[in-house]
Amino acid sequence: MVRWPTSTRLPVPEGLNTHVLVTESRGVALPADHPLAPRAEIPFSALRDEPFIALPTTAGPLRDYWLGRDARAGEPVVGVTANTPEEVFEAVTSGLGVVLVAEGNATLYNRPGMVYRPVTGLPPGEPAIAWRKGDRRPQVMAFVDALR
Repeated sequence: MVRWPTSTRLPVPEGLNTHVLVTESRGVALPADHPLAPRAEIPFSALRDEPFIALPTTAGPLRDYWLGRDARAGEPVVGVTANTPEEVFEAVTSGLGVVLVAEGNATLYNRPGMVYRPVTGLPPGEPAIAWRKGDRRPQVMAFVDALR
């Protein structure tokens, strides 16, 4: 699976086909007692100086996407680096930072002490599948066809 924002797609290596599965907005998970938590939705500009929970630097463009680098001029403030979803949401509920979350995952990662709010001012993402051009194996085509 590949994920890219609609405005700036991740580079797709030559020789791959792709198919976008869905277009979805990003929201933010933040501590329930955060000053922005009472808002129904949060403009990304209100989050720019917040400490973010980040993927490791080895995640490259995926880390950048979840830090909202496609919608900010300066460097994000990274409060904590986390390797797993559990580490991410433990950091959020502990008040160490906020994290951008795909709209479709908001209910999946519901935790006590944490709220999810839609974020405005960010381009949506497009999770996609990728497969080798010319790969017509029945298993590959059945998978691709099932997701179309």
